[in-house]
Amino acid sequence: MIRWSPGIARQGLVECHRESSGLMSQDDGGQVLPDDFFASLVEKVEDVIWAVGYPHLQLEYLNPAAVTLFGRPVQEFKDDPHLWLTIVHPDDREEVAASHECLLQQGKTERRYRILRPEGDVVWIHDRAWLMRGADTEPLRLFGIARDVTREMAEQQRLSSTLMLHRRFMESAPDPIFLVRVQPDDTFVFRYNNPAHRLQTGIPLEALRNQTPDTLLDASQAAAVKAHYLECVRLSRPVQYEERLDLPAGVRDWQTMLVPVEDAAGKVIELAAIARDITPLKEAERKSRGAFESLDQLLQASPVVIYECQPTPELIPIYISSSVERLTGYARSELLGRPAWQALLHPDDAPVIMDKVKAMLAGEGPIQLNYRLRHQDGHYLQVQSEKRLICDEEGHPVKVVGAILDITLSLRLSQRLEKLAEQLPGFIYQYQLSPEGKGCFPYASPASLAIYGVTPDELAHSDEAAFSTIHLDDQAKVKAAIEASAETLTHWHCEYRVIPPKGHQLWVEGSATPERLEDGSVMWHGYISDVSERKRLQLELEESEARFRRLATVDMLTGAPNRRHFMHCLEAELTRVKRHEVDACLVMFDADHFKRINDTYGHAAGDDMLKALVSTGREQLRTPDVLGRLGGEEFAILLPDTSLEGAVTLAERFRQAVAVMQVASDDASIRMTISLGVAALSAKDTSDSAMERADKALYAAKTSGRDRVCRESDSTGEATIG
Repeated sequence: MIRWSPGIARQGLVECHRESSGLMSQDDGGQVLPDDFFASLVEKVEDVIWAVGYPHLQLEYLNPAAVTLFGRPVQEFKDDPHLWLTIVHPDDREEVAASHECLLQQGKTERRYRILRPEGDVVWIHDRAWLMRGADTEPLRLFGIARDVTREMAEQQRLSSTLMLHRRFMESAPDPIFLVRVQPDDTFVFRYNNPAHRLQTGIPLEALRNQTPDTLLDASQAAAVKAHYLECVRLSRPVQYEERLDLPAGVRDWQTMLVPVEDAAGKVIELAAIARDITPLKEAERKSRGAFESLDQLLQASPVVIYECQPTPELIPIYISSSVERLTGYARSELLGRPAWQALLHPDDAPVIMDKVKAMLAGEGPIQLNYRLRHQDGHYLQVQSEKRLICDEEGHPVKVVGAILDITLSLRLSQRLEKLAEQLPGFIYQYQLSPEGKGCFPYASPASLAIYGVTPDELAHSDEAAFSTIHLDDQAKVKAAIEASAETLTHWHCEYRVIPPKGHQLWVEGSATPERLEDGSVMWHGYISDVSERKRLQLELEESEARFRRLATVDMLTGAPNRRHFMHCLEAELTRVKRHEVDACLVMFDADHFKRINDTYGHAAGDDMLKALVSTGREQLRTPDVLGRLGGEEFAILLPDTSLEGAVTLAERFRQAVAVMQVASDDASIRMTISLGVAALSAKDTSDSAMERADKALYAAKTSGRDRVCRESDSTGEATIG
């Protein structure tokens, strides 16, 4: 054992005090604590305390907590000065080594990194280190404190994953979702709205964030909204209601659900809301309105502008849906009956567009157009439009009908996605397989280098470099999945391992949609992502589920099989008795005057007595015997291949062992006795009848004075003292 110098203890802890604690030292004007206080302190703390001499970095001290944290004897670190860095996770060693220079330069450092235990477990530690100088200010030693933060890191990762899942859910939800912060004075401030809410309400996040109902809505609507919010806060439970709001996207009927979010003290601090556009339903309820007005209201919520025009090159509108104002900034009254459309076209697009309109009017069929349309404020929108000439039965033009859709955002997103593909951690690709079985990647994003260790240029000519990195045990599976997808043109999905040339093993997940090309080859459009962390969590979850399945059969206090599992074992044994006509017995027992033990010594002492009772019982039983806890202080023992006489003998031996058993509780030594009832199982038994007979024998033991064994009579069925 490396001895701890009290001088090092005092000086090291004083340095720690100056950094982060409240310990007193002589320099701080407090009372000097004795040396043995520091020695005792560092030997008992759960954190690892270490000291290394400088400049030879020879370990001077490592407290016993290191054995628990690192899984190695302290002497191993003394014998090998480089062992500490050796057990650091390979991915963290360079950073940990670099922190040593920081420690020498700045006099202190703080770091988090992983270590590897001998059995292969990975442990996260938080290490704080300081440089101690001598009287001549020259470096004297390095010392520090390390603690296990594995659970903290796992919780951070779980929380981060959960928050990301929540964010993804809200971002991808088809229904509008928004969050409202509840202020201390019971006022409300909007904090967030998801893309569906922004799209369906016309309120961008920037315009909604930090606004109140009064700033976003008119007075009457704001008052109604705040009343619903106050009701949800007051009731502290979900509230559902319907409302009609006039928002930038138009007047809509909404069905809204408010869910209160409480803090640790139970105070509502936020409202999470999900809304659904029920305008079509509400419109159906308002039957008194005319068909045209109803249609107009429905179109008002649509992002598509629907219109009818005169069948002339000027395309003078005779009807425009009210959503035109949202699209162009012009009220439809400013456009109806006026030849305004041509004037709104971008000058560079107008000639081509007008040529296509003339061709349509000449009877060459519907046209689809993509062009730029000027907004009222001067900027241009990228729109997609379809126009169709409607003729009467004699072929005379009647009108032109069409629709305009703003695709500005879609176009921008498409352009951004192209750039984003270069930054995504996953691998976006096209994979082509010829009829001869030769494969290549006509397109691969730069992330192919991170997944396969192969550049997009290399993959464009052949898939061999990519397939060579797939784990040998998984190559056949991947190829079989590709062949099956190519044959049936069904979606391809596969999880497998890859080992890049200069990296460690990864778990990846691939997903792609196939299509057959004219030359007979198959082209997949897909995405491959690194799912190593998810796979690790999945494997850990599977292990946890196995442990939980075991816990479901075990009594948590005593470790004995619980009632459910014991009854399952009894049913199985009764089946064996009926099928093979073998001997078996059931023993039921409970603790005598157990309530007196709880009342006198407390429930904790009672729990200790039950655990000791089960432990003593196991010492008396054979491997196939089953001792289970039925509930409270009531237990049962299943004895396969045991005659009634043998069961009585075992029960008596158990009773005697319990009678001499003692359990310490504070200053007292507690003893107890048990009463037991024994019954032989027969082919006619059910689990209920067997339990009833054994319980009847137990009752006889209790009524005849306790601390004894009674068995079911062979002749009368009555319980007798064994």
